[in-house]
Amino acid sequence: MLGLYKFAARLIHMSCYPYGRIQADRGSLLWKGRLGLTAGSGPNDIWLHAASVGEVRVISYLVDFLLHEEPSLRIHITAMTKAGFAMALKLFTQDNFSLSYFPFDSPAIVRRTLDAVKPRMLVLAETEIWPNLITEAADRKIPVLLVNARMSEKAFGKYKLIRRSLGKLLRTYDHFFFKTDGDAERYKYFGIESERVSLAGDMKFDAPLLERSEGRRRQIRERAGIPADALVIVAGSTRPGEEAILLDVFDRLGREKEDLALVIAPRHVERFDEIAGNLRERGIAFGVYGEPNGGAKVVLVDRVGVLNDLYLAADVSFVGGTLVDIGGHNILEPVWAGCPVLFGPSLDNVRDAAQYITESNYGAMVADADELYLRLKNVADGDTIYSVKESIDTGHSPTVMAGRYILERLKNA
Repeated sequence: MLGLYKFAARLIHMSCYPYGRIQADRGSLLWKGRLGLTAGSGPNDIWLHAASVGEVRVISYLVDFLLHEEPSLRIHITAMTKAGFAMALKLFTQDNFSLSYFPFDSPAIVRRTLDAVKPRMLVLAETEIWPNLITEAADRKIPVLLVNARMSEKAFGKYKLIRRSLGKLLRTYDHFFFKTDGDAERYKYFGIESERVSLAGDMKFDAPLLERSEGRRRQIRERAGIPADALVIVAGSTRPGEEAILLDVFDRLGREKEDLALVIAPRHVERFDEIAGNLRERGIAFGVYGEPNGGAKVVLVDRVGVLNDLYLAADVSFVGGTLVDIGGHNILEPVWAGCPVLFGPSLDNVRDAAQYITESNYGAMVADADELYLRLKNVADGDTIYSVKESIDTGHSPTVMAGRYILERLKNA
């Protein structure tokens, strides 16, 4: 099976190379990375790969720990998607880092990339299983680690069809740090020895807490056009259908409570005109984030990159993609900002985070619009007090667990 994979990878390499080489010669970072044209990036202590935006954010917590412990480490970061690469450019700016797009997993390109990056260790995040890269790294005696490792039931069902080939590949890894017992058991099915397995937990729970102060809170409210003394509800990452629910609930609350403000930050800012039109049809006066709003109690956000600040300024939040059948967006962001969070029952993408939030009393799930109204009313009345996350438990941190192993392994590599 791996032989067939290698053959297919070579075909893709050959078919893409002419176009890709022209684009790379014209300066395309995407194609330079895909073809392994990353000369001058090595040597590095670690090559750390994460696929997209979420994974890049999570590995940044690991990078922060590693550099805190060993400031001289050199790290090469790769991402698969354009959004992930853009996030890496934003997060990893020090001289310690070099960055590139992840290469095609063909033998020749993998060898070229490893020759350029010259890593002492390869660290992959979540479900990144690349047979040619892993095989070549193992042949070069480069330790391969999988951190924040997971395997869904759906993926497990497919991988079982290639149990022997995948098991052979996974046995070349140095160590695995799993999110859950279920993930660990699914990997063990392929013959991984227990001594190379650590049940660490999910690194996303190690996100650094945002700096909170009353002065900063007031500045953010002023910038957003929100009254300093209002009870502020921030609805982040909303999807079609959810704005109407929120506005109905806000209207009900507004009949009982005067000092309320609602900030709507849609998941896709290109929906701004659509939502603004809906507000006008309802006869609702609204302001636009960053502009004078004449005292409007509804503020509509027309840009990205401000949601974390808004959560800092909020009294309570709602995260979208959860009251419509999307599966949920990042319901942990408000938690890191010290803001209680409410969310609907569509949680396929964030179920473990939802459990963490409800068990810690950082927020609650609501079944529908009526329950959302009751939860918000209870907060406004002071009847419900949610906890605020104040610190990270480094003694049980998956980031610290993986980081310490990496540093110790580098010493002995």
